[in-house]
Amino acid sequence: MQGLLADVNVQAHLAYLRHLLIFLDLWPVLAELNVRFVTFAELQLSPEMLDRPLWNYCQAEGWVLFTENRNQDDADSLEATLKDSGRMGHLPVLTLANKSRFEHQRDYAVRVAADVAELMFGISQGEYTHQGRIYVPR
Repeated sequence: MQGLLADVNVQAHLAYLRHLLIFLDLWPVLAELNVRFVTFAELQLSPEMLDRPLWNYCQAEGWVLFTENRNQDDADSLEATLKDSGRMGHLPVLTLANKSRFEHQRDYAVRVAADVAELMFGISQGEYTHQGRIYVPR
């Protein structure tokens, strides 16, 4: 696993998440594991990338997708992809349960950051590969 890839709808939130992890003194643990936090632009991905190719890219390249929610009702939506392609051993998708609360309620944002740190640590150790999507905070 390389790290966490912020979806286009939460890229601006990645810096705040990183700031909270530093504040909580959780960033050094992730940094020691070489867990990176990146955006589409850093990986030169198109912001127009559809759900299924994005999920396949994340699986092939070792990125945990961090998203608000890519839940559309078509055959290539993230939900459909998780249902028909997700298998034991695949990296999960971390989904921000409530973006507005993350933006406006620090205690909620801190819970999200703590959960993301715990999950990324666990994923780096081979845990959580039986779950297609994990909502944060849990």
